Order: sequence, then C-alpha cells, then structure tokens
Amino acid sequence: MTFPHNLVCIDIETTDSGPILGSVIQLSAVVVDKNFDFIRAREFNEYIIPLDSYRNPKAMEVNKISEDTLKNAMTLYEALELFESFCEEDKVLAAWGAYFDIPFLKVQYEKIHRKYPFHYRTFDLKSVAIWEMAKRGHNITSGVSRFLNTLNKEFVGTQHNALDDIKNAVNILRCLRQTQN
Repeated sequence: MTFPHNLVCIDIETTDSGPILGSVIQLSAVVVDKNFDFIRAREFNEYIIPLDSYRNPKAMEVNKISEDTLKNAMTLYEALELFESFCEEDKVLAAWGAYFDIPFLKVQYEKIHRKYPFHYRTFDLKSVAIWEMAKRGHNITSGVSRFLNTLNKEFVGTQHNALDDIKNAVNILRCLRQTQN
C-alpha cells in the first residue's frame, strides 16, 4: 500500500460535532510519505480559542480540553497561519474520518473569511484501514483503539488528544503496510 504523494494527516478536537455551531479547539498534524513513514521530525499541535462561547457538554467531556487551556490558546487565524506554514508544499490532507475533520476545518476557514488553501482531494485513513483489515479477514469499522487491539498494538498517549489520535491512526496504516504480504 503506497500513495502517490505525501499526506498531511490531521485530527481536530471541537466544541460540538457540527461545524456550524462548533469551533476547532485543537488542530494536530503529521506529514507522511507515500509509505506512511513520518518525514518530518516536527509535528503540528495547537490549541485554539473557540470562535464563540458555545460548548456542547458531550463534546467537551470527550476531548477533556479545559477552559484554562483554551484561554491561553491562540486564535484560529494564528493557528491556521502556522498550520499552512507547517504544511509547506504538501497540500493533500488525510484524516481518520476525513468526512468529519476536513469539512469541519473548511467551515472554520469560511467562518473567518480565510481562503481554504488545500487540495479538494482528501484521503480517509479509516476507509483505507477498513479495506486493508477486510483483506486480512477482519471486519472492523470502529475506532482507532479497536484497530490497534486487533493488530496487537496499544494506543500510545491519551485518547481524544488530537496529536496522539492522528499518530496512532497513522501507525495503524504503517503496521498494515508492513504486514501487507
């Protein structure tokens, strides 16, 4: 399993499951090459001040990001400026559940009247993992932890921390690539 170019693999944490009401409050990313090897020593991880005071209690319970953390975070504009710099020439985004993270991020760009600079094509890492697991006789469609357990791997870090989540998701694909044959 290889891809034709580098991927910027992202994960977000939000104040709601809907992008109209919700705000991105953590944006994390790693860049991988066509073999899912990390190609940069650095990672992107920023907490972001929500665009408004709305907080869905269920979302906040899941992500466990405190109001103190948010109070000391950067603005969405500042975070996106840094994120775009981090991505450099790599403009293809991927996410575990790209159907959620990437459209949500696009709406955040719209909310602050900033041009979305990424390619319209994206990759859903979860769909790739489901396909690869099915080829191996495993019918798994749930979250990162279940995939890791099936592969006899443990989740490293804290669940629902965007950086830890995306690094673990990428590690699933790396493991599947290594056991491909």
